[in-house]
Amino acid sequence: MASFIRSTMALAWSPLKSTVFAAVSRPATSLPATASPATSVLCNAVRHMSYKLKTNSAAKKRFVALPSGKFKHWRSGKRHLNTGMDRGRLNKAGIASYATPRQSKHLRRLMPYA
Repeated sequence: MASFIRSTMALAWSPLKSTVFAAVSRPATSLPATASPATSVLCNAVRHMSYKLKTNSAAKKRFVALPSGKFKHWRSGKRHLNTGMDRGRLNKAGIASYATPRQSKHLRRLMPYA
């Protein structure tokens, strides 16, 4: 079993180009004139694939991106344990706030598609 895996991997990897190829490729007659016989469809798909960036889950729950490029967030302190608080302080806690320029720079990296 191990020798079969080793021989299969030898077919699937080329040290010259250091690119992963498919073990089964199309015959040379059906390839376009510009493609080499060793190149397979899978190889081209892997080579030209672009990667997606992940959005940070914590940031997307706490901030909203605005069209101007700023990030809006809501202040803390309004949810619970506020029965003894001054009314003005509670009203200020309900107002939305905006991220500072330094925070915005960090948030752009955390939320690349915002």
